[in-house]
Amino acid sequence: MGGHREREEATLPGAVTDLLGADIVDHSGAGACRVVSGGGLVAKVGPPDIVAREASVLATPLPVTVPLLIDAGPGWLVMTAEDDDGSPWEEPDLHAALSDLAGLHDAFHSFTLEDGDAFLRQPFSLEGIEALLAPTRRLSFPLPGALADLLDDPSPILAAADAEPVTVLHGDPWPANILRPAPGRRVWLDWELASLGPAAADVASWLGQTPWHTGAPADGHLEAYLAARSLPVNRPRFERALDAAMVLWFLAYDVPKLAAGRRLDPAVPEPAMMLPLVAAERLTAHRH
Repeated sequence: MGGHREREEATLPGAVTDLLGADIVDHSGAGACRVVSGGGLVAKVGPPDIVAREASVLATPLPVTVPLLIDAGPGWLVMTAEDDDGSPWEEPDLHAALSDLAGLHDAFHSFTLEDGDAFLRQPFSLEGIEALLAPTRRLSFPLPGALADLLDDPSPILAAADAEPVTVLHGDPWPANILRPAPGRRVWLDWELASLGPAAADVASWLGQTPWHTGAPADGHLEAYLAARSLPVNRPRFERALDAAMVLWFLAYDVPKLAAGRRLDPAVPEPAMMLPLVAAERLTAHRH
């Protein structure tokens, strides 16, 4: 899932330059915020709501390791820099990261919206789903039947999400957002999309994106995640929420990319559509 807002170049506040020092390095590919480093620190500067969300998460006690928040202000935050050993991800590393994710979801299991921080996204509320799908609807992009049906009427997505407990979601979990400074140590980055929703939403993001990073299918990753959960999981409900999240992420984030490339014949779905199409067919089968 790639749900980051378009990045706009932001001027560095004086508080940031004071903390990072004179030798500041810009970094690319970091979502909606400008990311710079210097003096052993990293700063993110960007839309105030996004920066406030990440600062709020970093200031919250979590069961996963995150950078230490040093300071924050309107539209900026400064945190500690972390190294990465740069080695290829092996299956034991991936399973350990899935265990981290399971621990996060267990720690905030059955969160209520009243418990949640005001900065956290709510992509599986009715308003959240409609906001995510509205830009895709405006594209009039041809989609195979079940996907087109859910774009028009996403109520099965909402119902599947509502049937699962709400927890805190990372929002964009995959290996590219995890640093490994040393064996056995994992530091989770990029909480710009932190949300409230069903745990399956994070798992859908992981399953959809991890193969692009590792070059290998995510075989066995769902089982590894479920095995790492310490709280009971209703498997049928979880898998239905997984289908719902896979479809929502595809419609919201992948269809606009496909539309920008080339028009597809809806009768012949290309491989990028196959998994979400199968998921959509399972979701819509329940209402026919």
